[in-house]
Amino acid sequence: MVIAREEWGDRPLSSHALFQTDDLDCAREKVARKFCNHRLEVVGGGRFRAVQNHQPGLLVSLNYISYGADVLIDPGALETFYLIQIPISGCATIKHNRNEFLSDGDRAALLNADRETSMRWWAGCEQVLVQIPKASFMGFAEQLCERPLPGPVVFDPVIDFTRPELASWRNLVNAMFCAANKPEKQVLNLCAAFHEQRILEALLRLQPHNLSAFFDTKQEAAPRQVKRADAFIRENAHRPITLTDIAAASGVGARALQLAYKRTHGMSPMHALTLERLRRVRFDLENAQGEISVTETALRWGFTHLGRFAADYRKTFGERPSETARRATY
Repeated sequence: MVIAREEWGDRPLSSHALFQTDDLDCAREKVARKFCNHRLEVVGGGRFRAVQNHQPGLLVSLNYISYGADVLIDPGALETFYLIQIPISGCATIKHNRNEFLSDGDRAALLNADRETSMRWWAGCEQVLVQIPKASFMGFAEQLCERPLPGPVVFDPVIDFTRPELASWRNLVNAMFCAANKPEKQVLNLCAAFHEQRILEALLRLQPHNLSAFFDTKQEAAPRQVKRADAFIRENAHRPITLTDIAAASGVGARALQLAYKRTHGMSPMHALTLERLRRVRFDLENAQGEISVTETALRWGFTHLGRFAADYRKTFGERPSETARRATY
């Protein structure tokens, strides 16, 4: 469900006003203090009047920004944070890496920390923004999937609120903004971390990203020898390791490890190694921006039988590796 501007009542975070100004340079400097250096210029109609409200949090910060006029904003790569921009009035045109799209009441923009961005906020555009520090978010993501990740999370930059599950996610964000305006600070402090973790976990589960393959469904708690084997596979997937190597690292014999793996993961240790290498291939293809070939990537991760590799890849991820490489535009 999209929340119309009038349903927000007063300006979001009105009890956390940061600044209001008609001066372009002043607005640029003050916004940069909370976000990053950027180019800001008026390029069209409307009266320029910049407003920012800001509420810091534990894992995220909440913001409201409007400029009144038609403005161009060019921050380049954000580098140290992700930024979710949700229009509550008007719209913005977003250029993010290879993507260009209109962000409006049905589509929010999710700006990745490591991708170049430029934007045009059209006259009358008002947005609520969720800022997520990259370092703490990556730590949270690794805790959530209970493993180190091979690189930063890179999301599809379009959050589609016509999908019911993402409309529900937006309602969680709306609730956080409403709670931030309430005077009961003690209640807010007690609930803040819980609600922040809820929206970050739901974002990782629902919004497409380059590490989706690493977020498996929950399995039963693994015994120590399986956890040791899992860690060994992840750390050595790039090496020509064998079942004997994995068993030695786990501290039990090969047969005992195979039985423990079957009970815990429903597969053999060598199947788990193949799955880990397939995930690494997928990660590399999605992050290469079309600059490496599928064959080179498969061979680098030890897949010498390309026909079997392609079949296993398609069975695991529901698409051919060439399709992954073509759509790697996040």
